[in-house]
Amino acid sequence: MVDNRTGRLLVTGGPGWFADATLAALVRDPTPGLTHLRCLVHAGERTDDRDLQKRWGKDVEIVRGDLTDAASLSCAVAGIDTILHAAAVMHVKRIDEYYSVNAEGTRRLARIASEAGVQRFVYLSSNAAAGRSDRADRLISETDSDKPLSEYARSKWLGERWLFETPGPMARTVIRSCMFYGPPVPMRHVEVYRRVAKGLMPLVGGGDYARSLTHIDNLVQGARLALSKAAANGQVYNIADGEPYTTKKVVDAMARALGVRPRYLRLPAFVAGVAYEADWLLSTFGMYEQTLHLVGEATWNVGVSIEKARRELGYEPTVAIDEGMRGAVEWCRERGLL
Repeated sequence: MVDNRTGRLLVTGGPGWFADATLAALVRDPTPGLTHLRCLVHAGERTDDRDLQKRWGKDVEIVRGDLTDAASLSCAVAGIDTILHAAAVMHVKRIDEYYSVNAEGTRRLARIASEAGVQRFVYLSSNAAAGRSDRADRLISETDSDKPLSEYARSKWLGERWLFETPGPMARTVIRSCMFYGPPVPMRHVEVYRRVAKGLMPLVGGGDYARSLTHIDNLVQGARLALSKAAANGQVYNIADGEPYTTKKVVDAMARALGVRPRYLRLPAFVAGVAYEADWLLSTFGMYEQTLHLVGEATWNVGVSIEKARRELGYEPTVAIDEGMRGAVEWCRERGLL
């Protein structure tokens, strides 16, 4: 099949980890037929547009808007051929934010895009939409039944479903990233590195649970392929590093990058079950507590298969965990964060 011509591209979710890396890559090495770059920046973002253009490139057009505001989305998609939709919320104060932004926001943007004649829509979702595997050696594939197990996961899953149900001929693709890492490093990950450096890293149940990660460079590659390949229309793809790790291997790699000996605060596996139940209880009251949520998922096997992306897109991850963690730590140290 002939590669798609990107044309005028709208990226949502800037400034942000994925959007920053993607815009930099597209300015440096455009996808086939890319003629214009536009980024949707949240109306409440305090960073000045001129500073954002210094970060991304002066030729990146910036529009302000909000996924909950249809009028601003209509302006954002005007004249656009292709959308790469990454705007989302992950850690929130109230549960309903997940649904108003991740689910309803995606449905609203997809509908407005389709009505405006956008030709292609690529949605950055999450492996959380698929759920977990029943054992470490069974990787989750795109043909498995989806079983989202948290409010965040369900909101991303609904965004996927509503994108595919949007009327119109617009081509659409979902890419499911696992937890991604690498520069530019957000503060929530800086805090994890600091904890590992101090030897205060909790390890629940021994840490032998399968866990796929996605280095930011690998994720950008997957997104570029989803934008370019005609075969991606109507498909869902897992995008991750070449092989799954375990929770302990991830922390060990962080420690090697930091040049410290890994030390753990070992906790029994049942702690995760207690935290998960408490997390669900809070969610019934519309509340969210980040630590409970993360501990509740600590014993899940969430390794994914990337064979479909390899086969259909030509995806081949180029960065693995040791190189990726070293790059992240170096980036933090250069900025005085570690």
